Amino acid sequence: MSLATFTKQPIEKLDYDILYDDWLTPGDGINLVKVTIDKPGLTSPRQNVSAFALKVWIAGGEDGVTYKVTVTAETDDGRIKQDEFKIKVKEY
Repeated sequence: MSLATFTKQPIEKLDYDILYDDWLTPGDGINLVKVTIDKPGLTSPRQNVSAFALKVWIAGGEDGVTYKVTVTAETDDGRIKQDEFKIKVKEY
């Protein structure tokens, strides 16, 4: 699912939350997350995982470039959910 497009400056390191509480069944929770970015330059230095949400940290990027970030989450019960969002890097 495509979530949104966000804008950040190259120097910024920002966090983005993805909530799964409406998607998960009772007793299930997120146990694994993989973040991929379609072009070099933008990084995801860490992710915080809770039972019903992910916090994806994004850093870097080149001015004028739009990146696609793909987040794949796997649950304790074996469900797999994939979400995407775009990061537009702009120096102000």
